[in-house]
Amino acid sequence: MPFTPEERDAWDQAVRYYDRELASKDLLSEGMVSIKYALVHTGLDDAAIAPALRDVLRAALPIYRRHFWAEHDRVNRAWIAVVADRLATLAPEAIPRLETLYATPWFTEPARADIVWVGSWAGGYTTDRPAHATMSSTHPGMQDQWLAAETVFHEYSHILVLDLEKRLAAALGDDLTRHPVLWHAIQFYLTGEVMRAALARRSIAFTPASAGLFDRAWPQYRQPIADAWGPYVQGRGTMDDAIAKTVAALRTK
Repeated sequence: MPFTPEERDAWDQAVRYYDRELASKDLLSEGMVSIKYALVHTGLDDAAIAPALRDVLRAALPIYRRHFWAEHDRVNRAWIAVVADRLATLAPEAIPRLETLYATPWFTEPARADIVWVGSWAGGYTTDRPAHATMSSTHPGMQDQWLAAETVFHEYSHILVLDLEKRLAAALGDDLTRHPVLWHAIQFYLTGEVMRAALARRSIAFTPASAGLFDRAWPQYRQPIADAWGPYVQGRGTMDDAIAKTVAALRTK
């Protein structure tokens, strides 16, 4: 069904506003997190929604519902149905392992997840206070059902990793500026290893997302993390031991 001229004008205004004001912003920046929280919890009248943004969203909403919502909702729900089944299969085993490795308990209250038709370059992102993950049902990396399940566990590991992140920052000291995302590489490794081991016990071969990320973005971290955190995953040594070994290895490079 084609746009009417009035719909096209309103839609184009919304797209231009997004390109000009929002597209370049970090989704984890304070302003964007506030907008996300407002849209989910309080609505367009929240003070975090600038008047100009409020106007374009109100104009675009009925157009989106008329032309796009039914198909986007269908795709999202189909993705949810498949991935939820995978999560239910693994959660009784994976969650206790994640709690142990991150030394942090899993959620005692429900945590929000939104599955959207489009998403960030990585396929998902998470904000905390309260925990809220947003994941894309159409991202290429989310089409493999087990990788999609790993992404869900990874996104909620963002809440579990906070203590590890603090300990790592303290150990790095002044070197933190050289390794600002090291904690994230470790998180990918730990959650990926939980997935890999759980699936191996079911005779399912699985390559965690970290493998590709180490190739593309973090080749300098692959061996130090494997050497330090592999034994930790196997129950040898403490988190602080693994952190110390990682930091020592990176300081020799």
